[in-house]
Amino acid sequence: MDNMQKIPVFFTFDANYLLAAKVAIHSMMKHASRQYWYELYVFHTTLSPKAQQSLRNSLKEFTHTELHFIDVTQYNEKIKNFGTKAHYSKEIFYKLIATDVLPQYDRIICSDVDVVFTGDFSPVFFMFPNEKFYYAGVGPVENSRMPYYRKDFSTTEMEILEHEIAAGFLLINLKELRNDHKQEIINFYVNNYTRLRLPEQDCIILTCWPYIKYLPIDYSLPISFYRLNMNQRDFYQGNTEFAGDKATALAKFNKGLAHPVQIHYAGFDKPWNCFRLTRRQDWIKAMKSTPGGMVLYLKSLPRNLLMRTKRYSLKRFLRKTYKRITNR
Repeated sequence: MDNMQKIPVFFTFDANYLLAAKVAIHSMMKHASRQYWYELYVFHTTLSPKAQQSLRNSLKEFTHTELHFIDVTQYNEKIKNFGTKAHYSKEIFYKLIATDVLPQYDRIICSDVDVVFTGDFSPVFFMFPNEKFYYAGVGPVENSRMPYYRKDFSTTEMEILEHEIAAGFLLINLKELRNDHKQEIINFYVNNYTRLRLPEQDCIILTCWPYIKYLPIDYSLPISFYRLNMNQRDFYQGNTEFAGDKATALAKFNKGLAHPVQIHYAGFDKPWNCFRLTRRQDWIKAMKSTPGGMVLYLKSLPRNLLMRTKRYSLKRFLRKTYKRITNR
């Protein structure tokens, strides 16, 4: 350990995501290069000692990592009245506090836990060594989402939002954030939460542009990308990964789809509650190889399916009610 380069990684999730976290972190370490030492951190407020031990037990086979738990309850005062938005929990806010919580690091990686790793993520930590940036992540392939922002954002903000990076997997330059006193990121999140559609993502791009870098899509591939027919669409030219020749961009895109490092199950449907989900088998395979994964999966399956049923029943009810009102 003493002679090994350290790579710090942190996660933010609540007790409901224990199974997901076990699978995500175990699959990450299973594929991570063994030439590095990994310091793993969990920012949380609701994980019991039993849950923490369960996570530690799932990583016992790996001798090149250590797992730490940090209670960040003191930060809840800033977001105590927010509740949740769509399927986003309050824990997404904790992605913005690493500069304060872990002052010993100049760089860090942050990952969601509704993911599975199928390759080595460690090369990301060393990217952009001599370039100024605050955050690096996978950028937009196309920008069909932008019309949904018009109601709440100015023209200038819209132009910045076009460059947005996904927050499921981030390289964060803590040193530059501290040097430039970017505490405004947290303040912006708090003051603008009601209009932010993808809260932490919108906040990051609006406060940190243009000091944003793009990662190749294979480092965090949202399953929604598998539904994009980029043969019939134009790639977003603001993303340096896909700017220029379409044939080259298409080859990069298809290569990412075929060989992802991380698969991100972004959205309402998750592999533990939806049986028809793109690349669900990758997660199932990883879950089965995670110590204690299958037991926890079977134990939590009835509750997860019930929650999904209730959610979709409510969505159908609201949709029908909306149609009745608008058709009058």
